[in-house]
Amino acid sequence: MRVIVEVYREAGGRLTGAVHHPDGSRDPFASTLDLLRVLEALDLSRRADSDSTPQSPPRSREGSEPESEVSDD
Repeated sequence: MRVIVEVYREAGGRLTGAVHHPDGSRDPFASTLDLLRVLEALDLSRRADSDSTPQSPPRSREGSEPESEVSDD
């Protein structure tokens, strides 16, 4: 299963955003604890029809830091 997590940091440091599911639904969250609850509730046994391609494990490069995909929107 592949989900998109949209995360924003408010001025006070609180994380808010939404988890977008392959079926188009979304679960908003208003704190880090809410985000953890949403992630914990994911049904990982469910696969979307469009997600039929096998997922390869992330590639790791020895001696390098993981890349980050964070934007300051």
